[in-house]
Amino acid sequence: TSYYSLFMKPDNFLIMHDLAHDLARSVLANEINIESPSCRYAWLTDHRKLFKSSMNPLAKLFKSSMDPLTKIRALHFIDRGSLQLHAEALSGAKCLCVLDLSKCCAQELPDSIGQLKQLRYLDASWNVDVPEPPEYPDPPESTMIPKALGSLNKLQYLNLSFRRRPIGLPEVIRKLTELRYLNTSFCEGYYLLDSPSANQSFIDCIGTLPNLEQLDMSWNDYVFCVPESFSRLKKLNLSGCNQISSLPENVGKVDIPRLFGLLDHPLENDGFHVRPVDSGSGSSLVWLKHTNPDVLCIDDLQNVKSVEEARSIRLMEKNRIETLSLKWHGGMEHIELLTVLMPPSSVKNLDIRGYMDDICPHWFMHIGQYLPNLVSLELCHFQCNSLPTLVQPPNLRKIVLRHMENLEKFNILAKLEHLEIYDCPNLRFKLCLPRAVYWYISRSDNVLSWGQCAWNTASSCPVSELKVDSELPLCHWSLLHQLRGLRDLAIYGCKDLTIPSWRTRSFTSLESLLLYGYHIHKLPEWLGELTSLWRLNLCLGNLQELHKNMRQLTQLQSLSLEKCNKLTSLPQWLGELTLLKTLKLYGCNGIISLPESAITNLQELRISVCHVLFEWCKLEKNKMKLAHIKEKSYSDSGQEGCEEDLG
Repeated sequence: TSYYSLFMKPDNFLIMHDLAHDLARSVLANEINIESPSCRYAWLTDHRKLFKSSMNPLAKLFKSSMDPLTKIRALHFIDRGSLQLHAEALSGAKCLCVLDLSKCCAQELPDSIGQLKQLRYLDASWNVDVPEPPEYPDPPESTMIPKALGSLNKLQYLNLSFRRRPIGLPEVIRKLTELRYLNTSFCEGYYLLDSPSANQSFIDCIGTLPNLEQLDMSWNDYVFCVPESFSRLKKLNLSGCNQISSLPENVGKVDIPRLFGLLDHPLENDGFHVRPVDSGSGSSLVWLKHTNPDVLCIDDLQNVKSVEEARSIRLMEKNRIETLSLKWHGGMEHIELLTVLMPPSSVKNLDIRGYMDDICPHWFMHIGQYLPNLVSLELCHFQCNSLPTLVQPPNLRKIVLRHMENLEKFNILAKLEHLEIYDCPNLRFKLCLPRAVYWYISRSDNVLSWGQCAWNTASSCPVSELKVDSELPLCHWSLLHQLRGLRDLAIYGCKDLTIPSWRTRSFTSLESLLLYGYHIHKLPEWLGELTSLWRLNLCLGNLQELHKNMRQLTQLQSLSLEKCNKLTSLPQWLGELTLLKTLKLYGCNGIISLPESAITNLQELRISVCHVLFEWCKLEKNKMKLAHIKEKSYSDSGQEGCEEDLG
């Protein structure tokens, strides 16, 4: 797929009731019949049939007329092919009002387009939502815009998006005084050689068009200043214009919620990028002065030139903001900037990344007081070694900590639903464990091995779901002492799953267990003690057998085996697990058959990327054995297939 296709929106079609459609066709009759000499509205699905005659490109189509284009009013090409229009291709269409070439990508516009004096609508954009190259190439480096286009003094709609360099457009644009809509998105300039001053002159000229209402300049890749005259436009799109050097304050007031698309990045989802402007003496942060969106992400804060710039945007007063992200990538003196960039009390979701000072501003140290509506807090790449104690912010439900290598102390007294900790190797909870229902701990071993707290061992933390990514042996997970109500446990990458029997009391309430890794050769002894377990997922690349203590899992209803390549067979005793209804096998190439006892009570069977077992399922005698299973899918690839597809 072309790079440009990432930005294309799907075609929008209006849906018409069948009766209304039949009525319209009856009324229009020959006016929409492309074989009729009275045709006024042509919807062409294969232009290759039309341009074989050098005398008249549409003569093949309008066979019964000596002057075939006289009555045509609208002409749409929708066959998604590369089209070559010769100089006189449209010379006969004197009454044409609508010309849509967007789906066929005409390499150049013909000179005869200047004869279309009634033309109101011209879409000559390069359509990138197309089949694979080379049948459909990327946009050409440049497109020559004929001077004759300037004679279309009734033109109201002009789309030249994805034309990269529409050479000649500056010479004709000032003549199109009736233009209401102009689209030059994905343009790299208007001259064969880069000429910043000439490009700016063209932009200024656009601002003088007396009737222009909508302008799309998104993803224009060249330096330009937004002129004051753009403030009168009803709609302006500047998304992806990363080289704007100035934006007048009067223009910035026009679009308070979106700032003409500059507040978001459709590819990276990282919002507004602060960049040096005014020859490096200032930054684009001041453009946010009049914005007040629901979601605001300010990236590259290291480019802010002064605290006064940050103060000028009055972030604390933007009371529509509910989701706010503040991001640095290097730089110094972050505390002064973060002090001024205090969020409004309306913020529910706060994300701060790259903060490099050792201490935090006052509002952050008392975040529950200043942000009473805060629901989610995410901190990433913080330099400081301690964070303020969170004492019951009334609405806080989720905390995420990422890549905070220096963090040693963070006490959370709030009752949470969700807690995630990534790459915080020195973090310990010294007062007590955070009271969260869901925990995810990744490469933060001190959290796991934490062993002292103000609670006694009879107390427990209300964690019901725990996911851990760590190589630390399970016997060092003293955290498990406090997790007596744990129901869902997922362990990734642990090298040693052995623990003393007295510690298995933390697992007695487990209902779901996932074990993932390549260091484990056999299942732990304590697995057989999980009498409440009803779902088991094993993804252990070196597992050699299913331990017989699994026979004690009398409540087991679902068993999944993924990438257990060393496993050569399933035991007959699986049939003793009478509640086992679901069996899923993925990437287990060593298993060659299913024991009859194991499939007797099954209601669901999924087999994928198990090459030998896939062939076993194709045998007629085995199809009979599996016939009673209600839901089945077998596949020899990563995609599921139906039993009927096995032949």
